[in-house]
Amino acid sequence: VKEVLDERASSITHCISYDVLPEIKEYERTSTTVINAYVKPIVEHYLERLQAELQRSGVTAPLLLMQSNGGLTTATDAAQLPCNIIESGPAGGVVGAQTLAAKVGLPDIITFDMGGTTAKASLVERGEVTRSLEYSVGGGIMIGSRLLTGAGYQLKVPAIDLAEVGAGGGSKVWIDAGGSMQIGPESAGASPGPLCYDLGGDDPTVTDANVALGYINPNFLVGGALRLNAERARTIFAAKVSDPLGLELAHAAYGAHQIAASNMIRAIRAVSSERGRDPRQYAMFAFGGNGPLFACSMARSLQMKRVVIPPAPGLFSSFGLLYADVEHHVSRTLRRVLTDADPNEIDVVWDEIEAHARKQLARDGFDEAHMRFRRAANLHYKGQIFELSVSVPTGRVDHAALAALAEAFGAEHERTYGHRAGPDEPVELVNISVVGLGVPDESRVPETLNLIRPDGEVGDARDAYFGPDFGWQHTPVMQRTALGERITGPAIVEEYDATCVIPPGAAAQLDDYGNIVIDL
Repeated sequence: VKEVLDERASSITHCISYDVLPEIKEYERTSTTVINAYVKPIVEHYLERLQAELQRSGVTAPLLLMQSNGGLTTATDAAQLPCNIIESGPAGGVVGAQTLAAKVGLPDIITFDMGGTTAKASLVERGEVTRSLEYSVGGGIMIGSRLLTGAGYQLKVPAIDLAEVGAGGGSKVWIDAGGSMQIGPESAGASPGPLCYDLGGDDPTVTDANVALGYINPNFLVGGALRLNAERARTIFAAKVSDPLGLELAHAAYGAHQIAASNMIRAIRAVSSERGRDPRQYAMFAFGGNGPLFACSMARSLQMKRVVIPPAPGLFSSFGLLYADVEHHVSRTLRRVLTDADPNEIDVVWDEIEAHARKQLARDGFDEAHMRFRRAANLHYKGQIFELSVSVPTGRVDHAALAALAEAFGAEHERTYGHRAGPDEPVELVNISVVGLGVPDESRVPETLNLIRPDGEVGDARDAYFGPDFGWQHTPVMQRTALGERITGPAIVEEYDATCVIPPGAAAQLDDYGNIVIDL
């Protein structure tokens, strides 16, 4: 059918599922192919225009795009398989966190990325990002629970496993019909924005609560370029939130801060405890414009002991784009019960899909010395309909390797679900996959990030409210560079793109890579 269309109607956009998703499961395969065909003409047109403008501007470097799985792809491949870049936006921050955490010796982290409208969490385990085998798009905000699914359209492509909730600096604070305070999911956005922006917005937001608490400097947002009307934020927040609730302004604003934090904790639990992981065993890696402001209060609620704030946290997702490698993910269904499987057959198919990944990397300009390959397998107990993915060592496949694969699956099943079946329960291989990586000559990751900081005034100290246990505290305000010596909170670190709140009793210091490391 594809050959006939290519010959007779080449101008018509068309996709065939064998090229998009050569795996079983009719609904997922169909849905993924339809989504790919739906976005393909838009992406093709956009990339054609983008490349033409780059060439007109004298830019001759190849155009690479981030994929949802955290690897880079060429513009040619992205135009053919745009289903791989649909959730690419948040992936850069996770890749950047993975890279920087590895340099500072933190193999296990939970990333927390909070901006103006949403907050996202992901898990990096043993130095590797965690990927979901499928996800849904077009269903609105993804609630922070893996136990609630079904919204949107199914997309079965590898993607960094992210949980997202509708909570950001612009999220509106409101009182429901039962008289309880609620946060979001509606956002004031950038325009008109929070009350303190003084651009016509009439609804209190999380940012206004943080201004009322003294966390945000009205005179230093984006280095002082955006002056805030703190008095307007306090007056309207009191009239619309704290007065109707019969609370003091500080108490109500702190309540809004806590509710926002609890909403975002759902996203962290979705990628940790709902996956059988204990968040207390991980460090939190927080970025985004609002991530450093909430990170410590969230980490304390989760009993996490360490928070890391990277340099330029508000711009950090961009660094992930620079650190990522070109990746090609190739998969194929090979459904076999492991105890009955022929190792030679599996070995042949794995070699075939690795050769396909090698061919794609060679087309991208990588020679054999700059190629790396990783194998994975999706398995389940026979009779189950959902799979778990486990890593597979390279090398020849024999009966011992298949037994090790069954044991690795059992261990992952126990870690995820809290139990494993007995040794007589057959384990079934469903799909095998290869990730081909194009590795550059030299690492693109700098030893340190030496950032040019804009001029701006940072206050010496101001009063900030840290809840009923600590009340108002006269809090030192400083730049990141002042943390060369270890300090004990409370403290507020102000930067061009973010504000970091260090609560009372927490210890903070810069490490050798310019990260703020906070021990709770």
